[in-house]
Amino acid sequence: MEDKLYVFNYTQNRNKLFANLISIIDGILADGHVRDEEVLYLDTWLLEANQTIRNGVIKSLSTRVSKILADGVVSDDERSELKRHLNDIQRKILDIPDVDLFSSESDLHLLNGLCKGLISDRTLSEEEVRYLDWWLTQNGALKSNYPGKELYALVKEILSDGIITTEESENLHKALVDFTGCDLASGVVDGLSTKLPLDNTAEVSVENKTFCLTGVFLAGKRAHVEDLIKRNNGLISSGITKKIDFLVIGTLSSRDWKFSSHGRKIEKAVSYRDDEGAKLKIISEEMLFDALP
Repeated sequence: MEDKLYVFNYTQNRNKLFANLISIIDGILADGHVRDEEVLYLDTWLLEANQTIRNGVIKSLSTRVSKILADGVVSDDERSELKRHLNDIQRKILDIPDVDLFSSESDLHLLNGLCKGLISDRTLSEEEVRYLDWWLTQNGALKSNYPGKELYALVKEILSDGIITTEESENLHKALVDFTGCDLASGVVDGLSTKLPLDNTAEVSVENKTFCLTGVFLAGKRAHVEDLIKRNNGLISSGITKKIDFLVIGTLSSRDWKFSSHGRKIEKAVSYRDDEGAKLKIISEEMLFDALP
C-alpha cells in the first residue's frame, strides 16, 4: 500500500513540477529578456524541485543555471544560451511519456507556474501583463473558475483603457504573489498558501461560529489551532459545507494540496461563497489569531 502511495505521490508531484516549470519558463521569456533576478529565482526553484523529485531534466537544468551563477555575473552570451536552452527544456518535457499536461488540474499548475515566472524579477512589464491576458484568453475553463476568474477580471480591467499605470501593475503583481504564495520580497520562492480569495475586511468572531481549517499553521499543528477555537466556544467542521462560518487558511501551503498554493477545500469554499451566495468567509491564520483573546 505504501509503495502504491509513493508511486502516486511521485507521479502527481512530477506532473505538478513539470507543468510549473514549462510555464515558469513562459513567464520568464514573456518580455523577451532573461534578467539576473529571473536566473536567481530559477536556480532556487530548481534546487527545491530537485529535493521533491529525482529527474534528469530538472537536475541538468539546475546544474547549468548554477554554473552560470557561479562567478556572480550573467554574461550576454550566457543569457542568450540560457534562453535557447529553456526552450529546449520545454520541448523535452513535452516529449516525456505519461506526463499529464492536458487536464484541468494541469491547467492550474501551468497558470501557477506562469504567474511565478512573470513575477520572478519582482516587477511586471507591459509585455508581461499583455502576455498573461493572452494566455488566460486562450484557456476558457480557467476564466470561469478560481483563480483564473479573478485574475482574468483584474487583467481585463487594467487593459480596458489601453493604459497600464504603475499602480495597476503593482496591484496585479500583488494579486499574483497572493495567488502563488511566491513572495520574493520576503525571501519566499515557494511554500506560502494563497491569499487571493481572503475576505480581508471580514469581522471575525469565534463564539458559536463554525470553522474549517486547511493548510499548515505557523502556530502549530492543526489540532492545536482547533483546540484554541474550541476553548473559545467555537465549533469545528472537518469539511467544507455551506453552513460553516469561516474557512481558515494556514500560512504555509500543504504538500497534500492538489496545487502549489491551494487545495480542494479552498476551491469549494470560493465556489460556495462566490457562485452560490453562501455566508462563509475565507480568512487567514493571522486574522483568526487576531480574533482570539
